[in-house]
Amino acid sequence: MEVPVRIFTCLLLVLLPIHSNGYPNGKVEGVCGTMMPSHRGLDAQSSPSPYWLSFSRVNYTGMEGFNVTILKGPTTIDFKGFMIQARAPNGNTPQGTFISPSPDAQVLNCTNPNVLHGAVSHTSRSMKPTISVIWIPPKPATTDIQFRATVVQNVSTFWINVLSDVLPLADAGAQLLAPTISHLLLCSFGLLYVLFTL
Repeated sequence: MEVPVRIFTCLLLVLLPIHSNGYPNGKVEGVCGTMMPSHRGLDAQSSPSPYWLSFSRVNYTGMEGFNVTILKGPTTIDFKGFMIQARAPNGNTPQGTFISPSPDAQVLNCTNPNVLHGAVSHTSRSMKPTISVIWIPPKPATTDIQFRATVVQNVSTFWINVLSDVLPLADAGAQLLAPTISHLLLCSFGLLYVLFTL
């Protein structure tokens, strides 16, 4: 009787970490709606998050967007997993499109709701001190934007609803008009030049 108990114990010790590690590859499209890790039986931390989100305007291969970064304090432990979305403040639907210039991040095609490249997440459980991704606003931008993150330190320690400052609609949408206006001005000056030099 002692041998089957040992076998059962060994199997439990081998299989339990696999079950409780969640999604180490970050393929979490199914939880785009809740942004809640599938760490069964575990709740998010109720304490303030030691991680925060910042954003800044950036030009990425000719497209104007925003660089979105998860940051932490110097004494805070690095994190393993994350998910970032852009939503209307108090909204539930992902807005815009993410691009990942980092091998530590991947874009997700959210299935709940269906949004192409509507979120970005980790690619492995390696420890990360920070992560930066690119967000391109929707065309047209119809709402103010607030970036939202889930940050996973380990299986039992994670924070949800880590929120950025609100990005006003004027800032989220104005960059979409900038290339069009600059092209119109350039064409107008070019046309005037041709007309007055003939």
